[in-house]
Amino acid sequence: MVTIQNEVSLQENILLKNTYKIKKVISISELSIVYMGEHIKTHETLVIKEYFPRKLALRDLDNQTIISRLPSTKKKYADWMKFFSGEAQIMKELVNGNIVQYYDYFEANGSAYIIMAYCEGQLLDQYIRENQEIYSADFLRKTLIPLLSAVKYIHKNGIIHRDIKPSNIMIDEEGIPRILDFGSAVYYKKDEGHAIVTTTSYSPLELHSASSKQGIPTDIYSLAAIFYYSLSGVAPLDMSQRLIEDGMKSVRKHNPKVSPIMSGIIMWGLAVQPKKRCFSLRFFTISILLEVFILKTKSLMKSLN
Repeated sequence: MVTIQNEVSLQENILLKNTYKIKKVISISELSIVYMGEHIKTHETLVIKEYFPRKLALRDLDNQTIISRLPSTKKKYADWMKFFSGEAQIMKELVNGNIVQYYDYFEANGSAYIIMAYCEGQLLDQYIRENQEIYSADFLRKTLIPLLSAVKYIHKNGIIHRDIKPSNIMIDEEGIPRILDFGSAVYYKKDEGHAIVTTTSYSPLELHSASSKQGIPTDIYSLAAIFYYSLSGVAPLDMSQRLIEDGMKSVRKHNPKVSPIMSGIIMWGLAVQPKKRCFSLRFFTISILLEVFILKTKSLMKSLN
């Protein structure tokens, strides 16, 4: 990882837009590099996301400018940068306490940059691994309900996320979630021809084909997979393992404490075929509120005995 960073990433203390200073690399993907940065006037810690499609681009001799690897890939490079710009536009539109805050977008060095708030905490998968008693009324109320509300808010704005997964959700020290990345998000009522990225265990069937219809049920599957993992500690079977013979076990097989209603709603949300899948997040809201009520009632009865 260090070698990759030295070869392709911007160096520490490089200044962008005479405003944002690069501090260090956070992560590198096939399409972008994410840095921890700083606003030079306010000294606020920020996240800087740089458009850098590694298969299409390389860093020029000045170690800042990004150029297309080949003349034949220039158009593709430009088209993908439009998608990156679209991500910034979507983030700018979404103002919600459980979604990472957007600050700025600009183009420079032959590339483009998104500036957003830096979120302290742990990614959801790490948070679950390090908290043995994750199944609790507090976790449901403080973490899963706000996450559900954030996804509802995204849909209300005509957007589907298409990449809801543990590594895209940050949990702060109080258990509050924030959705971090919108690189795959699209306006679902438009046919935008956006590239599809899939994630093992969290991507539904329709994301494995560019010609399949995508919509709210697409995100419902991924959110149900998050709930499955959160309440069982086990990631759902990947779609490739479910097509011929679906051996997916219910949440209750891994965690009998989960109520049959909650487990049933999650499994409904994880239906392979979109037409058979839970069609509204309201069912998840009701099941979580009921689960909180059950857990609190059990706790009260236990304290009285």
